[in-house]
Amino acid sequence: MFARNTPKVQITPTAPVAPTVPITPTPITGTPVTVLVDSASNGNVGSGFAGFSYEKDRIGAGLFDANNANLVRLFRLLGPSVLRLGGNLVDIVNWNAKGAGGSVNEIAPADVTKLAGFLQATGWKALYGINLKTNTPENAASEGQFAAQELGSNLLAFEIGNEPDFSTSESTYESLYESYVRAIKAKAPDAVFDGPGASEGQQTWTTTFAQHEKDNSLVMLATHMYIDDPARATIAGMLSSNSSGKLPRSESTLASAKSTSGVPQWRMTETNSYFSSGTAGVSNVEAASLWSLDFMYGVASHNGDGVNFHGGTSTQFILNYSPISFSQSTPNGVQGVYYGELLWRLAGTGPLHAAAVAGDENITAWGIGDNVIVNNKSTSAIAATITLPSFASSAYEYILTAPSLTSTEITIAGSGISASGAFSPSPVSISVTGNKAVIGVPAGSAALLITPVDS
Repeated sequence: MFARNTPKVQITPTAPVAPTVPITPTPITGTPVTVLVDSASNGNVGSGFAGFSYEKDRIGAGLFDANNANLVRLFRLLGPSVLRLGGNLVDIVNWNAKGAGGSVNEIAPADVTKLAGFLQATGWKALYGINLKTNTPENAASEGQFAAQELGSNLLAFEIGNEPDFSTSESTYESLYESYVRAIKAKAPDAVFDGPGASEGQQTWTTTFAQHEKDNSLVMLATHMYIDDPARATIAGMLSSNSSGKLPRSESTLASAKSTSGVPQWRMTETNSYFSSGTAGVSNVEAASLWSLDFMYGVASHNGDGVNFHGGTSTQFILNYSPISFSQSTPNGVQGVYYGELLWRLAGTGPLHAAAVAGDENITAWGIGDNVIVNNKSTSAIAATITLPSFASSAYEYILTAPSLTSTEITIAGSGISASGAFSPSPVSISVTGNKAVIGVPAGSAALLITPVDS
């Protein structure tokens, strides 16, 4: 593996959040709903499924610093996971091997060294973007060599350019990709890549690219997805986007491309609700938490390996949809999508299980391992009778909720998440009889049922 020049940062990545002592539940009322979780698997959820995407210039801006203690803690609460570094600015901000560092206008060696320390502090891995539009293969090789040395095992893959379908043809992009791969691998022989990172309108690129480049150090198929223009953003449109239209079609295309090409993974490497920046009151509220849960299930159920929700800070837009909100480079809170990612993270890893829901068409549900998520997007509270995939003698429930779908006052098991990453949930104890449990889920909320399996 690559040598590592970065000094070690003595911070251990966080363990999954441990619940406090479960509290006694109140009586369960609401519209009766049944949830039958299939014992067979329709996918798998691995570690690092719920990640982030940030603009590449944030490296030079110094955002990713092991001394940025609050950001480290917020990443660790979700991690270890995957940070994708790219966006529009990957093709504007270029590598300067002789740069001093600390500039949003370029990436210099000192910036990458700082990023390496941040990744070690959080336990995350990076998908590292390389400028394609204003670069040369030789300069890309210089950056690739240094990034590979500094990031070491925390480098998951390189990606070349961002949404190349907006500026060139698929065949031309393949030629450019190949020239950059050759140049980088001449300096960093163990380098691997993801691609093509096309926009949602060009999913056929992925099928062609996968077949042509599957033996050219390609380890991950990557695509991007947004719902629509932020001028047309609505909560109803956001919540319905997971069940029809371009998202399910794209998921099917990616699943097929992965299967037929043999490329090991596919990942939604840049996504969020409405493109460019999202819309305040839609992209940053409770409704976005629920939307993100269904979005992740859609990817996982189509044999996807993860999702990178775009966010952070940007010189181009105020990112209303960002999972973490910032004041300049300092985190000042978390928003809707972060809560969805955290509930997903608390569900753990393991086989994915589909679930049949009866009683309300606005309810979705699925299992991860022996645990179950119930997503209530209706206007009524529900009493959900769940048939679990395994027998259990006890369980506890986390509720992700807010006063309304438009609220930013979101909690999980009674706890918000502070800007410093503080989180103190109090899950509710649930009785289980054999493989059946009944839980209450408020309107516009999601529930996670954790079921320790009997030995």
